[in-house]
Amino acid sequence: MKVSVKRDNGMLKVDIDGTLYAPLSFKSFRPNPRNISEFYGAGVRLFSVLSSGIISALGVPYSLFGESWTGEERYDFSAVDKQMDMFIENAPDGFFAPMFQVDTRPWYLETHPEVPDSFLCLSQIAHDETWRKAAADYLKAVIRHCEEKYGDRIYGYFILGGGTTEWLSDHDHEEPHPIKEAAYKKYRNDAGATLPTKEELEKDGRVFLESEEENVLCERRFHADTIADLVLYFAAEVQSVIRHQKLLGLYYGYLMELGAPRLYNAGHLGYEKVFFSDDIDMISSPSAYRYRELTDPSAFMVTQKTLDAHNKLYFLEFDHITHVAPSMVEEAPSGNSRNGTLKIIPGAEKRCNNESESLNLMYRDFLLCYANATALWWFDMFDGWFRSEGMMNAVQRMIALHGELSDLSKESVAQIAVYAEGEALYHVRKSAKLANESLIKMLRTFAEMGAPYDIYSVGDLDACSPERYRMILLIDEFDIPKKRMETIRRLQREGVTVVWFYAPDYAHGAENDVRRITRATGIGVQESGQSHGGLVAHGKVTENVLAAPYFSVADEKAVPIGFFEDGAVAVAGNADETVFYSAVPYLPSSVLGGILDRKGNFRYSRNPHVYTYVNAGAVGVYNATQEDATVFVPEDGTYTDNLTGSEFCATGGKLRLPFRDFRAYLLVKKRQDAEGTEFPEAL
Repeated sequence: MKVSVKRDNGMLKVDIDGTLYAPLSFKSFRPNPRNISEFYGAGVRLFSVLSSGIISALGVPYSLFGESWTGEERYDFSAVDKQMDMFIENAPDGFFAPMFQVDTRPWYLETHPEVPDSFLCLSQIAHDETWRKAAADYLKAVIRHCEEKYGDRIYGYFILGGGTTEWLSDHDHEEPHPIKEAAYKKYRNDAGATLPTKEELEKDGRVFLESEEENVLCERRFHADTIADLVLYFAAEVQSVIRHQKLLGLYYGYLMELGAPRLYNAGHLGYEKVFFSDDIDMISSPSAYRYRELTDPSAFMVTQKTLDAHNKLYFLEFDHITHVAPSMVEEAPSGNSRNGTLKIIPGAEKRCNNESESLNLMYRDFLLCYANATALWWFDMFDGWFRSEGMMNAVQRMIALHGELSDLSKESVAQIAVYAEGEALYHVRKSAKLANESLIKMLRTFAEMGAPYDIYSVGDLDACSPERYRMILLIDEFDIPKKRMETIRRLQREGVTVVWFYAPDYAHGAENDVRRITRATGIGVQESGQSHGGLVAHGKVTENVLAAPYFSVADEKAVPIGFFEDGAVAVAGNADETVFYSAVPYLPSSVLGGILDRKGNFRYSRNPHVYTYVNAGAVGVYNATQEDATVFVPEDGTYTDNLTGSEFCATGGKLRLPFRDFRAYLLVKKRQDAEGTEFPEAL
C-alpha cells in the first residue's frame, strides 16, 4: 500500500492508493469498542493508535494494553495486536496510525543505571548511543511487525518521546550530566568546553545577551540541535523500514506557545530542521492553550503555513475539556519509576459548563482548521469526552462538510504573511519575556485585526512574492543573515510593505548595536537606558514589561503613528509608508489594524472580538460578543451558513449576523447558473 500527502483544491489530504481522505481523525489514551464505534459511525476513517505502557505525567499508564518493549532486544507485540485488532473490528473500513514511544522503560533504567529517564531528562540521554540504538531497534522491530500483519490498514506512524511524548526536554535543561557534557565538548570541538552553569543560564539583566555570554549562546544552539537531531535520527531509522511508503509524524515545534523561560528549555527552537526534513510528513500539536476560553479566537502552536508549504500535514489536536469529560483518571499507577500519584486531570475545573459551550469550541477550532486547510483530530483523552448526542452530531457534520464543500477552493486569500523564527531567540535572555510579547501575545493581535494572515517560519522567506502577499510582518528578526536581508530588500523593491518589530538585527555580530536597527528599517531609531513607559493606543496604555534596551523613533522624515507615555514616537512609517517600525514587540490590534487601513488591506471584521477565518471558498465567523456581528465581504449577495442552513444577505459589502448562542458561522456565497439555479461559489 502506498500512502502520500496530496493537495486537493488547496487542502492537503491523505492519499491511500489513489483515494483521498480528508485528514479528520480520532485519538484516545483509552480506546475501546464504544468510542471507536462512535467516531467511526460519525464518519471518521483515520485513527491514531497509541501503544505504550509507560506511565504518563498524570501518574497513570498512557495505554492499558500493556508494554511491547519488554527487555534487551525482547519484544512482545501481543499488546499491539490486541489493540489493532480492536480498532479493525470496530472501524472495518478505517486506516490507522500507530504511535510508538522511544522512552526508557523501567527495566531499561534498572539495567542501565548510568542513564537518566528520557521522559524527564531527554537532553541528558539524547547523545547516549546505546539507548539511541536500542530504542531505534525497537521502533524498527515493532513497525516491521505492524507492516507484515497490518500493512494494508496502516497509513502512517508517529514517533513519541520526551516530556508528555511531545519531545519536550524542559525538566532537565539546566542539570549537568556526563553524557551531555561530553557531547557539548564534541559540539564545540573543544575538549575544554564546559556547559554554562544554572546561574549563567538564568542570569537576569538586559533583554539581549552580552558579548561575554557567548557560552550561553552556544549552549542554546546545542540544546535546540540536540533535540531536533535526535528526532531526525529516529525518523531516518523508521524510514529505513517504511521507505516513504507510509506517513511519519510527531508532536513538535511549539514556537508560538511555550514562551519564556520554557521555550529555551524545551528543545523546540530547532524546529526548522524537522519541518524542512523529507523524512517527516506530519506534525501535530494541541491548539494554543492560551486562547481556549469561550471568548478566545483559538490559534496554532506552530508556524502552520511553513508545514503546508512543504506538503506536510498539520494535525491540530482538539483536547478541550468538554462538559462531559471526567475530572479524574480512575486507574492507579503501577510500575511507575517516577512514583507519580496525580490522577486529577489538569484544567478539569475549567471544563465547559454545558453542551452549548462544548459545541462552540468544537466549531470554532474547526473553522480555524477549515480556513487554513489543516488536519484535525478529536482527542477523546480518557474516554467519554465527546459522549453526547450533540457533540457526535457535530463530528459527523464537520466530516460531511468536507465532502459537501470539496469543490470549493481552500487556498489562502491572505495578503499578509507573518514570519517568525526560533534561532533569533538564542540571543534573548531567558528571564526576558520577549518571546511572550513578540510571539504569543501577537497571536491575539493577528486574530483581532480582522484580516486573514499566513504565518511562516523565516526559512521560507525566500519563497515570498509580491504576487502573493502585499505585506510582511517580521516579528522577531533580531539577527539577520546577509542573504535574508537581501531577500527583504528585494521584496521592498517589488512593492511589498515591510513591518518591523522591536529590535531588527540588533543582536547581529559581536556587540548589540542600535545602528543596525536603523540600517535594517531605513527609519532612524535611538536607544535609551530608561523606559519611555507604555504604548498609548486609542486611550489605552499597553504596558511595557521588558527591561532595557528601550527604543524609540528619532527620524524627522518618519510618519508617527503611535506614541509612548513620555511622548516619544513608538510606531512610525517611513516617508512614503512602504516600511513601518514598532519600537515594542507587541502591538494591539487597534494599532496594527490602523497600519493595515493605511495600506488598503481588506478587513473582514473591525470588531476585535468578532473573529474571522477566511479562505478562497468560505468565510468562517466566530462571534465572541453578546451582540449582533457585522462582517465585511468583498461581494454583495446571498451567503449560506453551512453550519445551520441559515441565509444572510450582504449589501454595501456588509453582512449582519444576529447574535445567537451558537456563535460559529461558515458562510459560502451563492451564485446562479444560466437557468437561475443557485449553487456555492468561491469568494
